[in-house]
Amino acid sequence: MNVVKLVSIAIVSLGWANLAPAQPATGPAVVLENKEKPKKDSPYRIIQGIVKDQADNPLAGAIVQLKDTKTSKVIDFATKSDGKFAFRDLSMGNDYEVLAKRGDLASPVKKVSIYDTRKEVIINFTLQPPVKQ
Repeated sequence: MNVVKLVSIAIVSLGWANLAPAQPATGPAVVLENKEKPKKDSPYRIIQGIVKDQADNPLAGAIVQLKDTKTSKVIDFATKSDGKFAFRDLSMGNDYEVLAKRGDLASPVKKVSIYDTRKEVIINFTLQPPVKQ
């Protein structure tokens, strides 16, 4: 009777061993590296930033104007409560002029050239009252 139990246990053990998945001999199945995917080289650029007042507070409701100097097209962006703006998917082959204004406060024009190879251009504005002469 002990022989019958031993044979039964051996058959069941062999059956369970065949059900277990085989591990590859080349290495672990778990990848431990956490690499970022390489970013695709985009033909576009982003111009973004923050508009602030003289006390360095973000300005809500400021108008940021982006002018494409090639086509003379002007795009306006009204800032939210955080004072941030962003113009996305801009051609690397065009020059741009950017300015911010709110009421009688204005900024000087800032230019982004085709020779500027940055994909992400950050321009921050501090609005000043007009200079009285």
